[in-house]
Amino acid sequence: MAQRYQLLIRDRHGFERAVPLTRSVTLGRQSLCDVVLSDSMISRNHMRLELRDDIWWAEDLQTTHGSFYKDQQLGRAAWEPGTPLRLADGAYTLTLLSLDQSRSELHLQAILETAQLLAQEIDLEDLLEQSLDRLLAISGTDRGFLMLLEDGELATRVQRNLGQELEGAIQLSLSSVHKVFETGDPIWILNVAEDHLLMSHLSIQRLELKTILCLPLLLQGRRIGVVYLDSRRPITEPPDRETFEAIVSLCAIAIERTRLSEENLRSHVLATVGQVASSIVHDFKNGLFVLRGHADLLELSTEDHKIRHHCRKILECVDRLTHLSQDVLDFAKVREPNRETVDLRPFLDAILEPMIPRAAEMGVNLKTDGMSCQVKLDPGRFTRVMENLLANALDATTDMSGEILVAWNQVTGGVQIRVKDRGHGIPRKVIKRIFEPFFSYGKKKGTGLGMATVKKIVEEHGGTLEFLSEEGSGTEVIITLPEHPITGTFKISDESTGNHQVLGAEGT
Repeated sequence: MAQRYQLLIRDRHGFERAVPLTRSVTLGRQSLCDVVLSDSMISRNHMRLELRDDIWWAEDLQTTHGSFYKDQQLGRAAWEPGTPLRLADGAYTLTLLSLDQSRSELHLQAILETAQLLAQEIDLEDLLEQSLDRLLAISGTDRGFLMLLEDGELATRVQRNLGQELEGAIQLSLSSVHKVFETGDPIWILNVAEDHLLMSHLSIQRLELKTILCLPLLLQGRRIGVVYLDSRRPITEPPDRETFEAIVSLCAIAIERTRLSEENLRSHVLATVGQVASSIVHDFKNGLFVLRGHADLLELSTEDHKIRHHCRKILECVDRLTHLSQDVLDFAKVREPNRETVDLRPFLDAILEPMIPRAAEMGVNLKTDGMSCQVKLDPGRFTRVMENLLANALDATTDMSGEILVAWNQVTGGVQIRVKDRGHGIPRKVIKRIFEPFFSYGKKKGTGLGMATVKKIVEEHGGTLEFLSEEGSGTEVIITLPEHPITGTFKISDESTGNHQVLGAEGT
């Protein structure tokens, strides 16, 4: 029986996880690595582990914070099982373990290790990363992705060694992947060349893969997602199918448990916000009103520059606390919008106009793009939405020249408004928390309720909000408002053509 190996990964906080090693792998911070290590000290491609002639070689990929083996900086070296290897000055400690077990023992160990996911208190994104890493390692495949059912559609949440566009990068069509989800029938192909049905649909010249595994994520008969795995190399010791399907089921249980836990936490936060708002915020605002009045009187009654300076500092703090109080009240209240028919072009131009001087100082152009377009909305409430989005866009372009484009156009059944900047962008792990109350990113003075309030107001209008961002490539927020909004009871969820007009400084 071939020698088996396992990679034991221990982070700086003492958390451990084990990954079976059946082939050469790359470790790093980016999602395309075979094993993802999320610590910020880790480079995007940090280390390569290569198996040659039953010897594992460890190679540091010229990283910033380095790797260390036997207390020496690592370049490339043969790695002895049992000898620790440190990454980025202790961000992670890796240990190579040599296993001598029967096949049944290995199956049991794989199931037990996967079951540990049920006991972990980690966020959903990390759990998805670990689940896919585990399934790739156990199956011996090279590439894959995991999709979850979100808002009635399958969405790719994590992937390995595939480009941004999945269609064309995988041997199956995405329609086949969706069919696996819809029917619950897995695809289990260990040798593509022996599958006559697949051969009849694909050109032989395009057949590069040896193995294709596509399985639904099932929970008590309910489908919550799908996992796709493939390999360009033949798998010498393929996994036992029943064992592997049991492991996929354990991953599904762990994913749903974590997702429900996060939803319950969000519901608890929302309830707490409402309680705080109803019990103290009104009294708090009354106190701030009195404080502002006395500070105004003191500033007007003296010519002393130091006293006037201190008064202005007090008033600045009062304004900030008043804004925070109003954000809490706005977020806690559920209200029906007071809709009016508004022409988007003059409405949005009026909102952008006061922001032009600040944008010009930053070397940023504010642009609008769209024709006259009628829409029913609450002008006061929707102004808050646009002001929040534009303020975020300007903050994102600090120290960067560029532009912010506000565009709108009519779409089937409604109107779409887009706010797009060319700023720093937002990390993927931050995006999933962007609408979380009291969560703030990249702002020293943010209240943490801006985007949560934006989402709430858009949903009160019966609309939807889509948030697209990538680090270094800017951010785009897409608001879709219905043409005929439904008035009455609504539920707050858990979670370009035409003339071109330029506002502010000339082109960049």
